[in-house]
Amino acid sequence: MGLILKTAPLSAPVTLDEAKAHLNVLSDLDDELISFLIGVATEQAEEITNRQLMRSTYEMTMDILPDRFEIKKPPLHAVEKIEYIPDGSDSYAILDPSKYMVDNTVEPGVVIRRNDATYPAISWMVNAVRVTFTAGYADAASVPKSIKQWMLIRIATLFEHREEIVVGVSVTPIQNNYNDYLISKYRVISL
Repeated sequence: MGLILKTAPLSAPVTLDEAKAHLNVLSDLDDELISFLIGVATEQAEEITNRQLMRSTYEMTMDILPDRFEIKKPPLHAVEKIEYIPDGSDSYAILDPSKYMVDNTVEPGVVIRRNDATYPAISWMVNAVRVTFTAGYADAASVPKSIKQWMLIRIATLFEHREEIVVGVSVTPIQNNYNDYLISKYRVISL
């Protein structure tokens, strides 16, 4: 199963102004660095949670079309189309949407063949099925506050400590990994 990003999000869960306010930065001198760190924190949050934070379009490929399968990037907004290569063909056709239903109320979202439907015969080829879907929160205000706070703390840490090693400084991490807890409860584990 493959997953390809087709359209990237237009915005980030944390704005430059939010990050600068958290960092107590008043000048514009570090805007480029802070914007870069917002991107880094976004990637890390998505990796840790297995989520898509901001609305994006993906294409997922499979060799077969199972009766039930998960969409791996919650929260699922919509399945735009399911394409397949019919048996005996070499080009994709669109699967009739009346043959399946989408449950985006669960995480991860699920596509299920309707009980009264049968799928057409599909060619035995690698990536014979393509599922195009949109995933992610509708806007930055919809992203859970705990994820945004984790990102702000991560941005601040990266901004303050730009090197891997700090010489001559005693460091004491905050106990109980409270920052990790902010994001860990949003981790999605697929079966």
